[in-house]
Amino acid sequence: MSDQTPDPTVPSAAPAGWYPDPQNPGQQRYWDGSAWGAAAPAVPTAPVASPVAGPITSTNAIIGLVLAIVSWVICPIIAAIVALVLAHSSSKEIAASDGRVGGAGLNTATRIIAWLNIGVSIVAGLVIAVLAIFGVIFGANVVGNLDPSMNSRTGLADGQYALNPSTRITLNDECSYGGTASMPGNANAGDVSVYGSGPIECPDLVQVTVVLFEVREGVARIVSVE
Repeated sequence: MSDQTPDPTVPSAAPAGWYPDPQNPGQQRYWDGSAWGAAAPAVPTAPVASPVAGPITSTNAIIGLVLAIVSWVICPIIAAIVALVLAHSSSKEIAASDGRVGGAGLNTATRIIAWLNIGVSIVAGLVIAVLAIFGVIFGANVVGNLDPSMNSRTGLADGQYALNPSTRITLNDECSYGGTASMPGNANAGDVSVYGSGPIECPDLVQVTVVLFEVREGVARIVSVE
């Protein structure tokens, strides 16, 4: 049924058409030229979709990756092991979260970096240990065989000798040949070490068959190397 109430905002001689509803501002109502008709139906508004929140990144995954990287500088093996523990804990958290927690990619990167760190640290430790052992042995040989005050005094009588070398130790331009010495005429003088220096007196052992040396007052001096 039409509303016959006159509208002061619409002149009585106004042509038929849609005008603001005097009883419900914000809506339109039809004016037929003499009376109000039905109100315009409300236009439905589309519902606004609420944003879907993505998964949060696991805190353990972040901390683990940071520790795995830091382990290359500080506490290599210890930090890497802690990083692996955090990655394992984070993986369990992600699996139980039903998609609410992410960070699986970070855990994978953490494991790769941490295991590489542990492997490199172990290899480096073994190399250092071998070098340290070698250095102790080599250092002992240097002290025992390359010190002129020890090796040049043979305890042999004065004279010329021939040494059939079986060992050779070199440090920089110094060397020591060890082997059995003999006097001319094949008289065995015993096992001795003879000190030498420079490239002429210290060729490689594979190039040496005889070391000729001379003893004066118990001090040996290499004469030639053949």
